[in-house]
Amino acid sequence: MSTKKNDEPKDLQHELTDRAREIWLAGLGALASVEEEGSKLYENLVKKGEDFETKGKERIDSVLDSVSDNYKKVEKQFSDVFSKAEDTFEENVAKVVKGLGVPTQDEVSTLTKKVEKLTRKVEDLADKLEKKSGGSDGKGASGSGKK
Repeated sequence: MSTKKNDEPKDLQHELTDRAREIWLAGLGALASVEEEGSKLYENLVKKGEDFETKGKERIDSVLDSVSDNYKKVEKQFSDVFSKAEDTFEENVAKVVKGLGVPTQDEVSTLTKKVEKLTRKVEDLADKLEKKSGGSDGKGASGSGKK
């Protein structure tokens, strides 16, 4: 019986060592699984992040395009309204100026041309009169005494 009692502690020690090794290996296996699954999880998260970023950029681009289109429409409408207001203002100013009797630029230009034409004719007539009267006494046509 002494052999059996002597073998029991060795068997127990061997069994405890085996169990400890199995627990150690199980822990290493769990660590390996976590590492493997962690890598897969990490890669999956990166992929989802890339997809999310792409969709976000598409949404932002869509919103920017929409805002840009709306801005162009509003700008055109504003330009049209401003142009109409400017035309109306100019028409009203022209009516007021005309009502006050102020001549327009075209009317002043026409009158200037007529005055220049009349001035040339008067000068031509004065030259002819001077030539007729002889122009020797220095008085010319106005010195004849006739009124």
